[in-house]
Amino acid sequence: MDNANRTHLFGQERTRVGYEDHEWSVWILAMDDIHPQPGLDDALQFAAEHNAAFAELRLRDGDHAIPLYAVVLHFGYAWTQATEHAHGVDCGVEHCGPCSFAKKAAV
Repeated sequence: MDNANRTHLFGQERTRVGYEDHEWSVWILAMDDIHPQPGLDDALQFAAEHNAAFAELRLRDGDHAIPLYAVVLHFGYAWTQATEHAHGVDCGVEHCGPCSFAKKAAV
């Protein structure tokens, strides 16, 4: 596969796969569905529940199951706390030390 045409969820050249105007959402890859969520906690719970269901399908159907994944998105980009910190973005975790320090320094 040509690396230039690949979707990169993380790193310097990450691809926005969701909507910029949705702070939090979950992307279901194989279905290419995006589900807006009211906050990070809701997005994590939604993704965890779906990933558990997808794992059950994979275990039951084996190699015949279509790989499905649920990815938490922050303003359309795949979210991990470390990724947000690497891009200098507030990660959304309420009591995050690095983000709290940055917020205090900005005041």
